[in-house]
Amino acid sequence: MFATPGKGKQPLKQFSAFLDAHEGDPANIREAVFDMSPAFLSGVAEELPNPQVTVDRFHIVQTFTKALDEVRKQESRIKPLPKHLRWGVLKRGDADHLTPNQLKALAELLEQGLDTATAWRIKERLRWIRLAKTPQAAKWRITRFISYTHELIGESPFLEPVRKALVTLEKHAERVVRRWTSTYTHARMEGLNSLFQAARARARGYRNTGTFITMTYMIASPAASILKST
Repeated sequence: MFATPGKGKQPLKQFSAFLDAHEGDPANIREAVFDMSPAFLSGVAEELPNPQVTVDRFHIVQTFTKALDEVRKQESRIKPLPKHLRWGVLKRGDADHLTPNQLKALAELLEQGLDTATAWRIKERLRWIRLAKTPQAAKWRITRFISYTHELIGESPFLEPVRKALVTLEKHAERVVRRWTSTYTHARMEGLNSLFQAARARARGYRNTGTFITMTYMIASPAASILKST
């Protein structure tokens, strides 16, 4: 694992230099998996000449979930929304993932036919894409999802965040489809990040970034297993 302060192009430049310093070659990297940051995309093009870019499905869901939350916040300023709705719409829409109060709030929302309900339906529809069995099926489903969403959102000004999320998906559709052939995912890093953030919370923060990076190396390393084996 490599960690460095900052985001965007500069960390990728430092990572490339790190590889060179350790007898690695940035040209040997064949795939990069990350979110849809324009700065990261630009950095990969400049510092890593050969990889294909794969966008994990997690980041697409995250983009539409954030859009949904923005719609809910905007609409709640002028219309009373059901209680217990906030976490109800952000969670997966299966009954076993929701509390009774959240299920009730979601049912009330759908009955009222508000824009927040439309944004929720769109977010939930993403799971249909994930169930595709092949890259070709995934590409077809993404195309159908985009058409479905355009028809559903209409001209409502409250649904502007969803329009922006849809533009993001359209722009990165090919990179999303690569997920069906890629053997790499963000899942491990997302799991590790939860450990890093928990460590920072226990320490009530660190005085400097270097200390925090050192802790991430210790947490992610197999040091505990090595100590047990000696």
